[in-house]
Amino acid sequence: MNNTEAKKLLEIKNLVVEKHSIDGSLKVLNVDDIVLNRGETLGIVGESGAGKTVLALTILGLLPSPPGKIVSGRIILDGVDLRQQNHSYMHKDIRGHKVAMIFQDPMSTLNPVFTVGTQLMNVIKKEGHISNKDAKLKAVELLSLVKLPDADTVFAKYPHQLSGGQRQRVIIALALACKAELIIADEPTRNLDVTIQASILLLFKELQQKIGLTVLFIANNLALVSAFCDNVIILRHGCIVERGCVKDVLINPQAEYTKLLIQSNKHNDSKKIFNNNEILLKVKGLRKYFPVEKAKQKGLFVKAVDGIDLNVKKGEIIGIVGESGCGKSTFVNTILCLHAPTAGKVYFNDEDIFSLSKNELRHVRKKIQIVFQDPYWSLDPRWLVRDIIAEPLRVHEHLTAANELYRVEELLTLVGLKPEDAFLYPHEFSGGERQRIAIARALAVNPELVVLDEPTSAIDVMSQSQILKLIESLRQSLGLTILLISHDLGVVSQLADRIMVMYLGKIVELGYTNDIFKEPLHPYTKALFNSIPRISVDGKGLQAIEGEIPSAVSPPSGCRFHPRCPYAITRCAGSEPVAVSLNGTHEVSCFLVNKLNPWQEETTNENA
Repeated sequence: MNNTEAKKLLEIKNLVVEKHSIDGSLKVLNVDDIVLNRGETLGIVGESGAGKTVLALTILGLLPSPPGKIVSGRIILDGVDLRQQNHSYMHKDIRGHKVAMIFQDPMSTLNPVFTVGTQLMNVIKKEGHISNKDAKLKAVELLSLVKLPDADTVFAKYPHQLSGGQRQRVIIALALACKAELIIADEPTRNLDVTIQASILLLFKELQQKIGLTVLFIANNLALVSAFCDNVIILRHGCIVERGCVKDVLINPQAEYTKLLIQSNKHNDSKKIFNNNEILLKVKGLRKYFPVEKAKQKGLFVKAVDGIDLNVKKGEIIGIVGESGCGKSTFVNTILCLHAPTAGKVYFNDEDIFSLSKNELRHVRKKIQIVFQDPYWSLDPRWLVRDIIAEPLRVHEHLTAANELYRVEELLTLVGLKPEDAFLYPHEFSGGERQRIAIARALAVNPELVVLDEPTSAIDVMSQSQILKLIESLRQSLGLTILLISHDLGVVSQLADRIMVMYLGKIVELGYTNDIFKEPLHPYTKALFNSIPRISVDGKGLQAIEGEIPSAVSPPSGCRFHPRCPYAITRCAGSEPVAVSLNGTHEVSCFLVNKLNPWQEETTNENA
């Protein structure tokens, strides 16, 4: 065996996979040749439906059959053709041994009834004869290796007690426990915010250097691939349209589709200043505390939202950004009266919505609608699209059957779908199309305010771009006011007129999108922006914020960001900064900013 052959860990040749349905056979994968060498990271990029996950499942012998069928091809792992092996060999020698897979949703992998430690120990003990004591030590060591702070505590927790980023680190620890040579990572950071995303990918890179991992990285985002992978394959409709070294593909893309993907990662950072001063929504001193159940110490509360003031103008889009757990969703859910407030007032069209009766609140709710993050879960799979969109009409409008259907078809056309789509089920649509259905339902009763909760996080970048254009056109044509929650700052830069940056229940910065993107002033905002994955030919497109988000039960004294802030001074720990207004439009809560002299990095080395 020559050196070239010895370097190869995985080789795929002439792989053809078909999907069979009542309408006939459809070729979903037609791959001529893929080679992955030991210690390398290969990125597979493409839209939803390109065949990325089908490829991963086929490698592991997990392709659902029927409807899937491997027509031809070879999958050679370390010299062994996996297609020639039986189920027992794949189960005992390949899956979870030589090859481990990290799925995009860690809760679909972790068992909710067992602690993290138990699940890790079970995998470790399967890999060899080892005592419970040694298995526990190994499990804690792995949790530390994936940079989970206080590994002993995490060991004893259940999956639901961890954040999304922590759960994804546990999944990586499970993959390492298998001692796998190859890790297939299927969009492992898709549902994570930018800072966690960056830290997970930086962790992968560090582990590669430490233990020589080989990674097949599936993504829909070229920016992530450019920061993490050595080589890249662009997949479209099951076929490879371009391949090569990441740097070469990004500098000189050959395929038109690759050029389109690169363009989809570029956002317009320049927006017109929104100048309507009519207030639609006014929030004053809003607080939402959740009591900590079964706490040893009584009177403990999770301070999810802790004193927020905000005025929302008619027709504007406000982007709400921050890490997971900062209070974004709790803030809007409290505004929507899905949570009872602990303190504060919310006025909608000058009406105090917290003082309304149930009947009065019902009329207000007609004017405020929400589009949830994942349309797969927010659309009832048993209902036709016509019934899904008509549901709010039946509650609020009471139309005749003919008028109801006419309205449903009108809404489908409005969001770029066909009228006849009313008679299909949600599973018959792509992720982007399902999100259009969810938007149509929200618009059914002509709302004035729409809350978009991560509207593009569950769909690929091409569908994302289309949804963003749709939202902007609907805002213009219908005069909608929008609260946009997103962990994708690129999405926010493209849509929002103003940005509200939250950290641990508080607003740390608020201002026009142009101003904040041009010159973020709060250290946390700067750190968030540095965490945005950018297409980079030098592989340096990722930076993570150091440290973990503190507990919202006992937040740090003074400025809540100071334990993680590289510019913190003594005063930051002792007292809480109040918002400073710059030019009347840009507010920042930081001691290192003032009206006359915005702080500069070189002046913040003081320590008193």
